[in-house]
Amino acid sequence: MLGWGDEAGVTPVAPVLDAAGLPPVEDLGELIAQGPVYRAAAVRVLGASARRHALAEVELRAPLAPSAIICAGANFDDHLRETSRERATEVEFFFVTPSSVVGPGADVRMVEGFTKYDYEVELAIVIGSPARNVSLDDALAHVFGYTILNDVSARDHQILLDDDGTSQGRFGAGKSFRDSSPIGPWVVPVEQLPDPDRLALRTTVDGELRQNNTMESAIWGVAELVSYYSRWVTLQPGWVIACGTPGGPALGSDPELRADPYKRDDGVRRGAYVQPGQLVECTIESIGTLANRYVR
Repeated sequence: MLGWGDEAGVTPVAPVLDAAGLPPVEDLGELIAQGPVYRAAAVRVLGASARRHALAEVELRAPLAPSAIICAGANFDDHLRETSRERATEVEFFFVTPSSVVGPGADVRMVEGFTKYDYEVELAIVIGSPARNVSLDDALAHVFGYTILNDVSARDHQILLDDDGTSQGRFGAGKSFRDSSPIGPWVVPVEQLPDPDRLALRTTVDGELRQNNTMESAIWGVAELVSYYSRWVTLQPGWVIACGTPGGPALGSDPELRADPYKRDDGVRRGAYVQPGQLVECTIESIGTLANRYVR
């Protein structure tokens, strides 16, 4: 059931809307699709509701089931540097199957035969209204809110080295598989995050700091990504755009895949790939923490 809340607790949406005479919705995608007038009325009604459950009393699931997920690659210079790549002139992007989504607290079930499991904290944009060929100035008007996506990656299937030393990048095989897209813990409406391009991003593995940067270091910001992707497809309400990850994933410490694990001065510790049983926590300022344990 769809809930509306924050770290203080959750209010079930459907019964409150029904009692107020508003058409009830069962998931966030339906709420977004109802349009801004309905959303504004729903926010007023839910804000006045006294019925709230503490987070400890509920099990959070993925806050939405997007029908499309677009991922930006190569969007932070420190990640490019550690993976020995040059900055691209345009946004690198790929699609991930929505069936790969799992929620906060869910296990990431590691596929048999995949050996180099990685993590990537990413700010995720939730589209609020159709967007086609929108300008930079108008881009944020098409955003509903923001959440966190962990772009789980199987590097042994994503990057293949040929005998002559060249490499092949296979985003389909290395990015889009079972449980590869944890999302959550909730979606923060755009009104509560007026400046997403300043948010801090962190990842820890069993408490050890692995990623530490801010969206200020992104090559392409939120408005630029929305505007750019709207040139190629008509972005639809409920779609998710993942903004790319900063340096620090295990890939950046893997010399077998031509990484250059340069020394960092921000507390980030170079580390190996995620092992079964380890807890990965992706945190973004003003949104929260998305925690998932990787298991066999």
